[in-house]
Formats: sequence, structure tokens, C-alpha cells
Amino acid sequence: MATVNSHSNWWTPRDLIEVVNKEFQFDLDAAASADNAICPRYISEEQNALVTPWDGQNVWCNPPYGQGHSFQIRDFVQRGYEQHLEQRNTVVMLLPAYTDPRYWRDYCTKAHEIRFLTGRLAFLEGGSKRMSARFPSALVVWKWFVGTCYKGAHTWVWDWRLK
Repeated sequence: MATVNSHSNWWTPRDLIEVVNKEFQFDLDAAASADNAICPRYISEEQNALVTPWDGQNVWCNPPYGQGHSFQIRDFVQRGYEQHLEQRNTVVMLLPAYTDPRYWRDYCTKAHEIRFLTGRLAFLEGGSKRMSARFPSALVVWKWFVGTCYKGAHTWVWDWRLK
């Protein structure tokens, strides 16, 4: 998924994955490769997460984004929201915390919870070199509950680094 001047090859920081995976115990990574998948089951670029079912019980997604990829964030967010409804599962998505795009209003605000992460994440480029983000990040969590409706997300400011 790497392109010139793109953040699409930035891997999720391992320390964040450890904390979040301990809570959710992911069984599907919806946007990964063999090199950076956080669990054995993943959807590769070739499999195309925008058409492949996100059929895990607890799904992780750090979608590709960067210059030339803004459409993919929207498409991935819409897909994550729709798959959580269709598959009746939990989808956790790591996103830039920009609340002005239409996809944020249309899909993120329908999440069970939103966790605005304190500090800027240091992503891994190619698995080793740390690249500090120039943007804030948030975890958007859609959870399936039988018979439950949401008027809006529970919103948190979360310092995941504190133990």
C-alpha cells in the first residue's frame, strides 16, 4: 500500500497494539500484510478489505492514509461501520483525529466510543524506523450489542501509556 509521500506504510506502534490487543483480543486485522499483521488472520491489500468480509469477532484496522489516500480513509471508515453492523462484531479503528471530514460525522459519531489519544504516536516505517505523526490520533470503537441503540459516542481522552 506504500506510495510516494504516503503514511500508508506506517505500522501501528507496537506498544499501542500491546495495550489495545490485551483489551480486545483481535482475531482479524482488516488492513495488513504478512510483515505487519497484529494477528494470524488479516486482510491484505490484494484481498481488498473494501470488499472482503470483516468476519472476525474483534477486528483491528489501521487504514492506509497519507497524500493521495484520503478517499481510502473515508472508504475504510464506512466499511468498518457497515461491517460491524453486518457481522455483528466489534471493530476498532486507528484514525487521524480530524473531526471535520464528512466520514467523521457520518460514521465515527455512531461509534460506541471514541478515544482521543494523548500525545502524538510514533509510527514504525517498515517495522523499525520511528516516524512521529504530525497529527493527533483516535481509536474509534464500534461494538455490537443486541437491541442497543446509540445517540452518540462515549468520548474519552485516553493516555494509553499510563499503567
